[in-house]
Amino acid sequence: MSSRFPFSEAPVSGTKELIEQALFAIHGSPPPFQWMEVDGKSMLGSHDARDLRSYTPTFVNQFFTLAKTVYDNSVVKPRNRELAILGLTSVLDVPFVVYSHREVAAKVGLTGQQYEEGRRGKVPSGLSEEEAVAYRLGQILPALKGPLDDATWQEASSKMNKAEIVGVLHTVAGYRWVAMLEQVNGLIGMLGYNVDIPAVRTNHAVAA
Repeated sequence: MSSRFPFSEAPVSGTKELIEQALFAIHGSPPPFQWMEVDGKSMLGSHDARDLRSYTPTFVNQFFTLAKTVYDNSVVKPRNRELAILGLTSVLDVPFVVYSHREVAAKVGLTGQQYEEGRRGKVPSGLSEEEAVAYRLGQILPALKGPLDDATWQEASSKMNKAEIVGVLHTVAGYRWVAMLEQVNGLIGMLGYNVDIPAVRTNHAVAA
């Protein structure tokens, strides 16, 4: 499936270079996942979905300012960030987010077993109480249609300070945005690419 929003039709250029610079800044090195097609001309998954930003150039810099802020350890602890994103992937069908954050999660100490447990909608084993709350918020918040219930708030606020809760909220909100872009733009450029995205989609458990 080709991009619904190709760079070639966008009113501005230079987005690829901006994204590359931002990814290096966010990860402190080349990102631990592949994000470009082998031809070097188009992007994969949610990064390809960011072609959409080329159609609304005002958002480009602001989007990556937000992304870099989410990765700031003073905003949210790295493990809490990745667990919240993992929780989100257990309730939304976003194969590229699953793929790209597997290695990011490994960098913050989450094991392959923990990652697979989280993908299946189960709180990963071996977490602290605060980390378990971060994961659960990642599941609950994307589907929130009204005020957060008191029981969830009491659990969260008893295990996590309010500043950390807000950091998790920003993380989930940001990745819900990313997920929506991936969903609108479709599953891009995976056939023939050395990424097991079809298997991710086939095995992806979506919680009811």
